[in-house]
Amino acid sequence: MKFKFILGIGLTVASLHLNAQVSPINAARNNKVNKKYLKHVREIINSYQKSVAYAKEHNQKPPDEYFLHDYIATMDPETGAVRNQNYVALEQAVAAGKYTPKQSLKMFGGVKDMNAKDGISNQWVERGPYSVGGRVRGIMFDPNDATGKKVWAGGVSGGLWYNNDITNANSEWTLVDAFWSNTTVSCITSDPNNPMIFYVGTGEVETGDFSGLGIWKTSDGGATWQQVFTLENGYNGNVKRGMYNIPTIKVLNNNGASIVLAGVAGTYFGDAQTFAGLYEAGLYKSTDGTNFTLMASLMATSTRGYDIQDIEIGADNAIWVATRRSYFSGSNSGGKIFKSTDNGTTFTNVYDVGNASSRVMVEVSETNPLKAYALMQGANTSSEPIRMAKTIDGGVTWSSTNVPLSGITLPNPIDTGQPDNDFTRGQAFYDLVIETDPTNDQIVYAGGVDSYKSIDGGLTWAQITKWSNNNLMAAAPISLVHADQHALVFNPKNTDQFVMGNDGGIFFAANKNSLASTSAIAMRNRRFNITQFYHGTLNPTATTANEQMILGAQDNGTQELSGSALSNAFYNSSVVYGGDGAYTAFDDQDKYLIASYVYNFHYLFNSQGMYALINNSTQQNSGQFINPLAVDRNLDIAYTNATGSGTSVILHRIKGLDTLPFSPTRSQLNIATVTSGELISDILVSPYSTTSSTLFVGLSSGKLFKVTNADTTPVTSLFALNFGGYISDVKLGASENEILVTVSNFNKTSVFYSTDGGVNFVSKEGNLPDIPVKAIFMNPEDNNEVILGTYYGVWGTSTFQSETPQWALYSDGLGKFKVNHFDYRPSDKTILAVTYGRGAFTTKIDRTLATSDGQHSLLSNVVYPNPTRGPIQLKFDTKGGNTADIEVFDAAGRLVFKKKNIKSNEEFSIESLSKGSYVLKASQNGTMIYSSVVIRK
Repeated sequence: MKFKFILGIGLTVASLHLNAQVSPINAARNNKVNKKYLKHVREIINSYQKSVAYAKEHNQKPPDEYFLHDYIATMDPETGAVRNQNYVALEQAVAAGKYTPKQSLKMFGGVKDMNAKDGISNQWVERGPYSVGGRVRGIMFDPNDATGKKVWAGGVSGGLWYNNDITNANSEWTLVDAFWSNTTVSCITSDPNNPMIFYVGTGEVETGDFSGLGIWKTSDGGATWQQVFTLENGYNGNVKRGMYNIPTIKVLNNNGASIVLAGVAGTYFGDAQTFAGLYEAGLYKSTDGTNFTLMASLMATSTRGYDIQDIEIGADNAIWVATRRSYFSGSNSGGKIFKSTDNGTTFTNVYDVGNASSRVMVEVSETNPLKAYALMQGANTSSEPIRMAKTIDGGVTWSSTNVPLSGITLPNPIDTGQPDNDFTRGQAFYDLVIETDPTNDQIVYAGGVDSYKSIDGGLTWAQITKWSNNNLMAAAPISLVHADQHALVFNPKNTDQFVMGNDGGIFFAANKNSLASTSAIAMRNRRFNITQFYHGTLNPTATTANEQMILGAQDNGTQELSGSALSNAFYNSSVVYGGDGAYTAFDDQDKYLIASYVYNFHYLFNSQGMYALINNSTQQNSGQFINPLAVDRNLDIAYTNATGSGTSVILHRIKGLDTLPFSPTRSQLNIATVTSGELISDILVSPYSTTSSTLFVGLSSGKLFKVTNADTTPVTSLFALNFGGYISDVKLGASENEILVTVSNFNKTSVFYSTDGGVNFVSKEGNLPDIPVKAIFMNPEDNNEVILGTYYGVWGTSTFQSETPQWALYSDGLGKFKVNHFDYRPSDKTILAVTYGRGAFTTKIDRTLATSDGQHSLLSNVVYPNPTRGPIQLKFDTKGGNTADIEVFDAAGRLVFKKKNIKSNEEFSIESLSKGSYVLKASQNGTMIYSSVVIRK
């Protein structure tokens, strides 16, 4: 439920829109919102809000709202569909060399890659976090490792990895192949008849994630991979066809012949256009590991199978299959366990919890094929949120926790914040683990928020992990392990050991028989950098030698990376604020920083403590899940999005960020009235308006507003061009006249550029492939160089000013991962790339301009100090002459300072200029040799 507000501050709306010209492909849509796109957005949000109401009514956590907005941000506006298969085709084109850089960019010259092909230096440096991790569901001990030490694991985002010695606390993980960044790894298994064959299932159905790309197979122990399952094959009515979610795969050894069993489930984001994979749900079988067919022996109706959650193979080769809910209306898919004793020819329904929405996990004893346990959502999510059941006769009869004195009970959490009858805390749809000891099926492990162990077949339980030291947990002598358990896997070579996967990555138990200590289960996340960052900011007063950056992470708080770089180039990490991290900000004079939780829970940290930017509880719960925020560093004002839906574009305004003691002035700005479904997607504060706030506010509908005097009595203008989709980023070049805009939807023009303040925009799409574009940055020293953050790594061009720029993949070191945001520090020319699934990376702009550009080289520390209080020097190569002419321009492009015949390293002063940002240009004999933003503080 979102909230509307009565506003105390009005906004004068300009009656004349800014004129615009665009490339012919978009001219027909000039001034028009895509009504079909808005219809998709409204239906998605309406259905999402219904699901939230349902979740609250049934004591469940609502779906992951980030994926909701990510879907809106990337879907094809015309069809409402995502185009994940584009990544597969793009991977093939990249492998064939189609997008290989032809030359180096100065933006990547500050870090030299000695191994770069053809002398191209385009290296990003991984900065961390080094041992934080991220969400993991798929884990497997390598069957080819006789020592039992090598482990494979897949990040829900961030790729597929292996660790050669999980027993060693200092062992590091190795990334297998960066292409896995574009999909969600949900499960991994091997072929018992050929241990060199692995299968990886993709797509996280538990969160409604759409990033699944079918099944991937290796026949050489993980060296190479191929897609083997059908994906994205059109529509049935308005339901998108394809295998988007493969939560489970098992391989049955049928007398030396391998039968691959894959469970497929459907998912949705609310309206008919965003259902996906519903018709493909079911149990699939392959006898050659490549071609899969739906098993007619296990069908929910005559035409489609059940939605599958879990598959287990018994010691007698019996196949046990557990189900989950289907999004078909009236479906009875969930809450069931089926069993086959004839290799899947026939199945028998051996258990039904009576809740068609129930997610069920089943676990079969490795020593007794008649014994099995099951953990599931209960028959009623309010009175029985979860249920555990056990059979000792192959599923004929069951004992269960809903029957008193049945011989099986639920674990009782130490944490007083978790109900006695629900150790998943309303999240059984998300975190649910049940495993038996491979040598003793009386020993059972269960996981929800925390983990538990029973040594008497589920009659009694002991807690073995705690997610924090809150309340009564502080005194418990058990290990601190990240919350939300998703996997527990025993080492087949040493069954005293097991590995756990959760929202914090990988944890290792060296001795299952000795878990009652705070060190029994230890983190194993060294270099397992699959952290999902939403946003990040460099401290503008820091340096790479003494760094400070803060980044907001999914379920891993706001992380600070700081200090001197370690020998491996990572920075030490610490947590600024916990929970989900979101948008971040730094003051330009290091007086404060801002970390965020979800919605409008933003917190300012200064020398005196921590303070809420917004202190009204209703307003704190306004906005979006990961809520846009921007700070005017010149005036110390924060602006945040105040609405999540509705027909108003509203901003919170918080003045006085630099006050000590913190004493802000809070108000709201009504920017515009819009159609329902038009959401704020980006806020940019211009660094060039130094005595007032100028904002650029982009919407999910393609509208872009310019708001002047936002700090006093704002005036808003709507750019005449509608950009046709979700505005993901707005950046400025050398002044407010130079505007760069990106759109993140599939099947849309992604990059726009104006040199006249938005009067005219042109497309800069060039040869860019059809992938979501989330961020843009222009080299302040060369406006021909621009980089893009995409869902397939970083792309760059050195021909941005041409009519059709030529884009290439500049992602060495970073990989082909989702890049959400760029930040830039002018003082040492550091660029930060914020990824969703691979942590943080930096690079530096080269301080040497290529002579092939007809310009002269500049030495290190080109302009310094920067920021400056007035005195400034320029260091340059004197090959083109002993002096240079200096010009400084303000945000409006007006010449405000001029100095002729300045020598290299000669000091001059811009003290007469007001505080703010300016553009400094240096020229020799009429030829510009240098251009940079200079901050007068």
